Amino acid sequence: MAQPGPMHNFSSPALLSQLKTDLGWLREQILIAIRRGDGRGAIHQANLIPPGLLNGRPDLYLPYRILREHVIDRLYDQNVGYWQPDLQGLEHLTRADNAAVLVDYLGMSEPQLVKAIERLVADGKYELAASLLESSGDKFDHSLAVANARRFVYLKLTEKHQNTDPFRFILYSGKIGEQTLQMAATK
Repeated sequence: MAQPGPMHNFSSPALLSQLKTDLGWLREQILIAIRRGDGRGAIHQANLIPPGLLNGRPDLYLPYRILREHVIDRLYDQNVGYWQPDLQGLEHLTRADNAAVLVDYLGMSEPQLVKAIERLVADGKYELAASLLESSGDKFDHSLAVANARRFVYLKLTEKHQNTDPFRFILYSGKIGEQTLQMAATK
């Protein structure tokens, strides 16, 4: 059975009208959070859901959820600018720099990295596990254990986002060389 396409999620003028109202509410909440000095991650973690969305129109929840993270990112970038409050964007650190901190200065070994990844995955912190893997740079490219951990983390991320964020699904699939199925044309 074919999965419903994106048009299924945004299916009627009434739904789009209400979604516009809910996204307007979201915009205001994001701007308030930015003025308060909240970082992008804190705004995402606030799980901003308009009052009444879950009680009034359950058909709005998925379309709202699909758009919410991208709206937060876009408004944050537009309003905060290049240099983030946490100093991100001021320096131009590379993956090699981050890997050097982990391995050369903190002494992280291959087994320690794999164990940390396994703990993060067990706690459902897939994004943090992926960030740690990316931060390790090329230091552990030769490791089968790290390669297996990487594959598992990105499979969990594709699974998490397969129905709600096609962009992440495609990017995470690409990180481990997974082919994504081409959508069939509808008539």
